[in-house]
Order: sequence, then C-alpha cells, then structure tokens
Amino acid sequence: MSFPPIPKIPDTVLPSPLPIKECGEPMISLSSLSAQISVYPVYYHEGYAGAQPEAFLREGAAHRLAMAAAQLPEGYKLVVLDGWRSFEVQASLYERFREALFLQGWQEGPALTEELSKFVALPTTDLSKPSPHLSGGAIDLTIAGPDGWLEMGTDFDDFSELASTRHYEELAQPAPKDIEIRDNRRLLYHLMTAAGFVNYPKEWWHFEYGTRTWAKNTQQEPIYGGVMSM
Repeated sequence: MSFPPIPKIPDTVLPSPLPIKECGEPMISLSSLSAQISVYPVYYHEGYAGAQPEAFLREGAAHRLAMAAAQLPEGYKLVVLDGWRSFEVQASLYERFREALFLQGWQEGPALTEELSKFVALPTTDLSKPSPHLSGGAIDLTIAGPDGWLEMGTDFDDFSELASTRHYEELAQPAPKDIEIRDNRRLLYHLMTAAGFVNYPKEWWHFEYGTRTWAKNTQQEPIYGGVMSM
C-alpha cells in the first residue's frame, strides 16, 4: 500500500471554543473489538498508578478505529498503546515530564509551562474542558506487521523533533531506512484520518475524534466531554 505525503498542518492546535454537546456515548473496551486490533497498555506495563490493563474509547471513536483496522493489509494490526486516560494517570504523566524538564535545566515559569503543554495536556477535572484522553476520544497507537511493530522512527512518548508526524517528509536526502519510516507513518496517518480522526502534529502516534481539538480542526461541534471514571 502506498500513500501520498502527510500534509502540512499548523503545529499549534487550539481546542474549539464551542461548548461540548455531550453525546452520551458509552466507553467500550478495545481488546475484543476487532481481530486486527491488539492492546498493549503502555502505562499499565510501566506501573503508573491508576493505569488499567485494558484500553477504552468512546463507542463512536472505537467503531472508527475498527474501520481503520479493516483497511490494513493481511497480517497487520493496529496496536493500541493508550486510550481513555484517568485524571490520576494524566497527573502522573504531567509531573514526570515536568521533572524531566527540570533535569534538562529548565526553570519554573511560563516557558516551562508552554513546553509541557506541547506534549502533555494539563490535568483537569473540568469535564467541560477535558484533556483529550480524559474525554475518551483520543488514542495513541502504532502498527504491527508479520515481523513485529513497524519502525516509526521513535519510541512512543518520545518528546523530540523526531516524533513530529511529518519529520521524515521533510528530509532533503532520506536514506532507505528514512523512507521506510516515512511510509509507515503515512500508512498510520492516512488510515486514521480516512476513518475520521485528526492527528496531533507533534506526535505521530496520537489521534483524536469527537474532542475539542478534533472539532476545531474539522469545523464541527465537540461531542465528548470528560469522563472521570469507568
């Protein structure tokens, strides 16, 4: 399967200012959703407090995920790394990244807060303005082939320029390995966007449906508010 280049989109993705029209869709588990979807809950395996051994999405987003998976070649699967994320897990992630930036020499202040916001949403209990994963409409994922997970250029949660979705599109003289990575990212991007998701441009693995960011990008109304517990 070959796909066109990943299009350029603004790095600054603002949430929709429109109020959420909560649709009331339930959360459903993903491990039994499709034979072409597997679940590897990274934060559970890494021992984060509150993380669960299953991944969940809102029903509408989950059905679109199954649509994307159905377009994969035989022998390939979508691998879900994270879906709905509790406030407890979000807060733990935020604090861990904050500490990592301190170790890199960052100082407390607006610049630190801005850098944090690029990669980890501020934890909140405001269900009318939830972080994307708290809504049940955001998913982190990759693709596995017959020989294992496809090469995507970085690990999940790599907070470097390499993780930018279009990074390998912009190389002037890509090596064969770079082209392989570029094509793998194109496959994931186009499968997910064709199913109705939008991508966060700083993270090749992150996609959203029904969220405030999705609403802004698609000129629609957000339909998923926050979900505090399962």
